Amino acid sequence: MKPPFASRPWPLRLQLLLLMAGVALVTMGLLHRMSVLQLDATAQRVAAGQAQRLAEATAAALSTEFVGPAGSPLPAVLRAVGALPGLHSLTLRGADGQARRHFVGGAGGLQEAVALPPGAADGDFVQARAGLGLGGTLVVTLSPEVEREQVAGLHRQGMLGLALLLALMIAAVHAWLHRALAPLPHLLAHARRLGGDEPQASAPAAGSAEFAGLARALDEASIALRSQLQALRHAEARTAAILQATPDAILGLDSQGRVAIANPAVTSVLGLEPEQALGLPLEALLPGIDAEEAASRTEQGLYMRASGSRLARFELNARRHDGTEFPAEVSLSRVDAADGARYACVVRDVTEQRMTFSMLNLYSRALECTTNGVVISDMSLPGQPVFYANPAFCRITGFEAGEVIGRNCALLQRGDTAQPELDVLRRALQVGETATVVLRNYRKDGTLFFNELAVAPVTALDGRVQHYVGIVNDVTERERTRLAIAERSARLNAVFDLSPDGFVVFDRRGRLVYTNRAFDAMTGLGFDAAGEAVTIETFDRRFAALCDGGGSARPLLQALADDDTDDAPETLHLVRPVRRVLARVVRGQRAAQGETILFFRDITQETEVDRMKSEFLTTAAHELRTPMVSVFGFTELLLHRPVSEGRRRDMLETIHRQASLLINMVNELLDLARIEARQGKDMKREPCRVGDLVEQAVAGLMVHGDDRRVRVACRHAALTLHVDPEKIHRALVNVLSNAYKYSPAGGEITLCTLDGEVDGAPALGVRIADHGIGMTPEQTRRVFERFFRADPSGNIPGTGLGMSLVKEIVELHGGRVVLESWLGEGTQVTLWLPLEADATVARLQAPPQHLTHDA
Repeated sequence: MKPPFASRPWPLRLQLLLLMAGVALVTMGLLHRMSVLQLDATAQRVAAGQAQRLAEATAAALSTEFVGPAGSPLPAVLRAVGALPGLHSLTLRGADGQARRHFVGGAGGLQEAVALPPGAADGDFVQARAGLGLGGTLVVTLSPEVEREQVAGLHRQGMLGLALLLALMIAAVHAWLHRALAPLPHLLAHARRLGGDEPQASAPAAGSAEFAGLARALDEASIALRSQLQALRHAEARTAAILQATPDAILGLDSQGRVAIANPAVTSVLGLEPEQALGLPLEALLPGIDAEEAASRTEQGLYMRASGSRLARFELNARRHDGTEFPAEVSLSRVDAADGARYACVVRDVTEQRMTFSMLNLYSRALECTTNGVVISDMSLPGQPVFYANPAFCRITGFEAGEVIGRNCALLQRGDTAQPELDVLRRALQVGETATVVLRNYRKDGTLFFNELAVAPVTALDGRVQHYVGIVNDVTERERTRLAIAERSARLNAVFDLSPDGFVVFDRRGRLVYTNRAFDAMTGLGFDAAGEAVTIETFDRRFAALCDGGGSARPLLQALADDDTDDAPETLHLVRPVRRVLARVVRGQRAAQGETILFFRDITQETEVDRMKSEFLTTAAHELRTPMVSVFGFTELLLHRPVSEGRRRDMLETIHRQASLLINMVNELLDLARIEARQGKDMKREPCRVGDLVEQAVAGLMVHGDDRRVRVACRHAALTLHVDPEKIHRALVNVLSNAYKYSPAGGEITLCTLDGEVDGAPALGVRIADHGIGMTPEQTRRVFERFFRADPSGNIPGTGLGMSLVKEIVELHGGRVVLESWLGEGTQVTLWLPLEADATVARLQAPPQHLTHDA
């Protein structure tokens, strides 16, 4: 059994480092052991020499001193010797060799003992002898520990130095090994990456010559191995791609006829996974083809000399994994090897191929039987000739197939080439696109027919357009009908587009299909019938939002359900986008057939005229009745009752004043009627100075005793206008008169002239401003209505026709009237009159003039 670390070898550098450390440790151990023995012997020798010298010296000293018997005091020499370090004991022996006295050394000096302690004579101590006088002997026993400690200290210093030296040597060797073996990990990594997909960098060549050689060898091996692997992988990829892309099932069989290899196509062809096919007998997939039948068929097949194989091709009904059979084309090849025969079987599903043949046959029959003409042109040949024409084409054109094949289809045009559809057809042929056009073509006998031609390209494998297929359809009757319908539709569209009335059409499903421009202008809805699906309910909801109150319009579904047959219009009041009054007629569908048509007529002006007529008659009758009642009453009093002369005169003045009011009102009515009827045809235009017109108008309003004044600032007094002086005078007097009448509390009235424009043309403005009662915004909007008066109380005289007359006069001159008023602050009216070219120059050159008049 291998140790646990055997499967994980240590790095070479670590192994060498451990080896060096082991050798160093063993060397130090041996050196230590040898040095210890040598040092111990040296300590023994040194201690023996010291003991001998001490014995001789002590013996020489004792020769002069008396050594008494046991128990007598020690001589001074012995006391001095007892203080020496390492002294163990002293023994004094007589001439007979017997010990006379024993002394033992210690911390307190020599002490006399009866006998020496045990071990004094063993090898741990050193003894020395020296003769004494009278034949005696001195025995000195020393311990070598002191020398041993000194020698041990020297030994430790030596061993420490040696260990340091060895450590330095190991570090130096380690550094050298690190540098020398540095390329080894790179070489190892490079060797591990040999044969990888990624290209490898060159192995490092640093270090020793052996490493450099190994690096070159690895580089060469890497290049060779990578080339071989790439070639092998390319070959495997090509083989795998071929097997993967092959739509046919490929089976590898052993000598027993069992499946050993299967490509992925067996799933789509035979209905089982490749793993499921392994081990199956061929007869389970190809009924009747067992090993013997395979050998027999291949034996009778073709012999392929190049590969030494035999090949047999045949068709049969193969069986899928679910048991269904299908027609298949089988290629079975056999190769004889030393261990037996091997087979390769290719199974192709020809179901679609047979269906394709059947469909082609069906298509060919269909082309022969279709009522539409079919013609095919070859685009690769000059002139793009026809190479196929079906019987329907011959029947429609009158040409036989032999007369058309080999010629271009342009023969049907007979020179009638001025057709825009031909340009469309040529562009489609140039870019290889489909196109459908209607052409004027001519039969063989010269008769005209309309040909609805649809062409489509047929491309080759490389994308080039190789053929064009044309479908010919005789649409002569359809085109005649279409032209007639188009002509009638154009007339109806012109009528609807030009009609001032609105039309809305819904189809039988209740979907909006048409609105004309007049309806869009009336309502501002702007339905997009082509872009959005608008139902009757949606139309009702959006139309009701425009009406007064949002619900004054009867829903269309209700109107259709009521089934009105008298076509009586219903009146609708719109408040958005502008106030309008519309008359709507609904013509519904009958028996779920036809369309629903809505007719809208803008009767706003008619309604307004009716309202104004009613108001005019009512107001005129009221205004005329009041003075006439006064005239009639006072006249009846004068005729039937006697009155005094003073009273009679007062009554006659009242009659005269009321009659003047009646005459003035009738004159204004006649003026308005004449202006409206004549539309300015009775105007007498002549050059008039602005200053003269202003002075005459202001002078005509001078009232004796009235201290109010008109402040006139006429900067264009010398300017000449081409106007009707009588009508302009009437307009100015009416505005000034209103300024006087509606300023009952007095206040300054100003008249000035301004520069401006009317419809982009230069114009002169005459502005009259007062500081009277003013008007509200609602009154300002109605100020130009006939008989409208800002003060209906009757305290201020007037007929309510003055501003209507002013507006008519100024607009007949091509100008406009601008009125601005503020309740309680006053009113200003500006009459803008257009200028002619010479008047424009004069306006620029005329100096300002300021005139002030008292009225």
